Amino acid sequence: MLTSTNWRRQGVSFSGYTVSTALAQLMVMLFSLLLARYFGPQVSGGYTSVFAISSLTAIAFNLGLDTWLLREGALSQDLRKTFSNVLLTKAAAGIVWAVLLFVIATNLRPDLYPMGLLTVCIMDVWFDAIFVSSLAVFNIERKIRQYSLLILLSRGLKLLGLIVLILIGNRNILMFAGWRALCSLVFAFTAVVIMKPRLGDHSLSNIKQILSQTRSFAISDLLATVYMQADVVILSNIKGKVATGVYSPALSLINALFVIPNAVYTYFIPSLSRWFKNNTDKFVDLAKKAILLLSVIGVIMSLSIALLGKPATALLLGEDYAVSGDLMVRLSPILLLKCLEFGFAAIIVAANKQKSRLIPQAIAAIVNVGLNLVLIPRLAEFGAAAVYLTTEVILFVSYGTIAVKTLNNTRKESVESI
Repeated sequence: MLTSTNWRRQGVSFSGYTVSTALAQLMVMLFSLLLARYFGPQVSGGYTSVFAISSLTAIAFNLGLDTWLLREGALSQDLRKTFSNVLLTKAAAGIVWAVLLFVIATNLRPDLYPMGLLTVCIMDVWFDAIFVSSLAVFNIERKIRQYSLLILLSRGLKLLGLIVLILIGNRNILMFAGWRALCSLVFAFTAVVIMKPRLGDHSLSNIKQILSQTRSFAISDLLATVYMQADVVILSNIKGKVATGVYSPALSLINALFVIPNAVYTYFIPSLSRWFKNNTDKFVDLAKKAILLLSVIGVIMSLSIALLGKPATALLLGEDYAVSGDLMVRLSPILLLKCLEFGFAAIIVAANKQKSRLIPQAIAAIVNVGLNLVLIPRLAEFGAAAVYLTTEVILFVSYGTIAVKTLNNTRKESVESI
């Protein structure tokens, strides 16, 4: 039974986790905004295009491992072994991904994906993926102080380096991207050293086993990456760097706010997973509290962006990005939908029903890509915004149906077992 002291401790832990994660994402958002304002739509749009293709294809080595780790790590008897398997899998798959992406992208569109910038972005995405896996272990073990320190230092130094480069008048976008990648490397190495994984104790058979267990998570992440990032890739290829440079700040600001519901999602999955296995009544109770919390967060964020999106964009980015402010207002309902989706997804993952997410995600991905190909040539960035909102409505309805059914079945099974 949880005492008032335990509840207080859990509240402090959750607050620390959420606040540090939100502040870290705020720094990432400021990085994007300052970069966009300093270089303008043309240059910043070019960087965004390269980073987008790197992030979009990163599923080839991320493979849904981080979400899987949150659940399996919480139930594992040997978390360090599980973490080591994740690192080895990401390392092996990452090498293949990096080589294939570099060869294909630089040959198909050398004008859009220059070799130097693409190489740096590949390094940034890969090392940051290792860092994120390490942070997941800190979360599972509820070592929130260490988690907070690492994530804030990582994102803070990236932002600080950007500011310094701007102040000295550097106009080489490769230097900005390089500093960001260097920080990702340093903190990935630091986090792994602190975790002390036993990498030498594992073999190729461990990787095969992990890939088998994470297949549904990998497919889920692949589909999510498609409908979250395909619009930028399609927009940049069809309408060019300027349209991408206008759309990206609005998209970045909206997506940056996902960090708050995502923090609730990643923090609650380990606890929900343990309760689902050991006490279904507490699982249902905690799930309801998570949904209520996320509903309140979603309403506040959506209304705030709807009211303040345009003036905030004008203040932060200037007149060149007036269209970005209009786009933010149009995208604001997504924040409420996304908050509830994170709550539904936490229930689904903790109840080990990850496969049930795949059909809705596949439908969303197909609709997203298809509509983007139709609407972007006609409506450019406004077409991409409309498609994004349509995709989130599909996911909201689907995830909600699955989560409610899961809770009802869990409650029914609990009653029948008495």
